[in-house]
Amino acid sequence: MKVSEIMANNVQNVGWEESITTIARIMKDHDIGCVTVGTSKKLDGILTDRDIVCRGLAIGAPLDCMTAADVMTPDPVTCRADDTINQVAFIMKKHRIRRLPVMDDENHLAGIVSLGDISRHSRRQLAGELIEEVSKPAHRDLATAV
Repeated sequence: MKVSEIMANNVQNVGWEESITTIARIMKDHDIGCVTVGTSKKLDGILTDRDIVCRGLAIGAPLDCMTAADVMTPDPVTCRADDTINQVAFIMKKHRIRRLPVMDDENHLAGIVSLGDISRHSRRQLAGELIEEVSKPAHRDLATAV
């Protein structure tokens, strides 16, 4: 199965200077966990709800003074619309990411595929492996502290 068959194609895109509070409102209103940053022709970054919390709050500045450029992940890892679910799962595992922008043949944003999308449309074994790998703590000390 191709990722284009399971991806979300109603992606919300914002500009670099969009405020974090506006982006959080967009995420809430659309019940989504990420937005893309850039233009219809060029993907400059991705910004997740986790970025707002982990990067935005860590900066210490008032959230209404921060923009997408302050907390986004620039030059995000992407996949192609004609990639298979297995190929996309490999990319997500390798980079330990939960959401992946999907690019079309002209290198324009076509959609977003999430760990949840893969889990709902793949074999249980693949879904389990993907969730396990992506969910591993980044710091070994945290993994052994339990």
